[in-house]
Amino acid sequence: MALSETDQKYLAAMGLVEGVSRSLETTSWIWGGFVTDIHAVRVLREHDDLDYLTLNLHQLMDRFEEMFAGQGWQAHIYENGDLRLEKDGLKVHLGNVEFGELARWTHNGEKGSLLFPLSWLSPAVMPFHGMDLHVVAAELQYVLKEHPELLNPDWLIREKDIIERECLRDILIKRGIDVSSLHKLITSL
Repeated sequence: MALSETDQKYLAAMGLVEGVSRSLETTSWIWGGFVTDIHAVRVLREHDDLDYLTLNLHQLMDRFEEMFAGQGWQAHIYENGDLRLEKDGLKVHLGNVEFGELARWTHNGEKGSLLFPLSWLSPAVMPFHGMDLHVVAAELQYVLKEHPELLNPDWLIREKDIIERECLRDILIKRGIDVSSLHKLITSL
């Protein structure tokens, strides 16, 4: 599938998030729909947003807001502490993740977190359309597609979720990973 104009704009936004994160001495990992595309090394569908997990976002929130505002982005901080950025119809969502013995994603602020292996947020980058990007491991994205209730107990599975889950499953099986054991590596608090 050729890149749509919107996806090309999202690629530019990915470069911006990488650059801002680097300048603030942190890392932001793409999660959500683009993960499947990046791991499959091809665009599978058009996207309508871009999601990230940002290391120590809560401590860096003011600086992220300031740097994106300087690039013309509108910022909104959600009740759970996530940062939503919008510009020219593009939507970028940054969520907070912290490191300890495990990675802790505060997806619902103090009301709910997910704990998972640090290795699912690698410092290594992945190439995609001429850029080097930080991307969550296919394992994390697969579990989220297999068990969407971890993030939202009311989630209604969409056709694109099923397609992405099966694509990720195939990628992981080709890597020799037992997908049936992955859910056990995530703890919901």
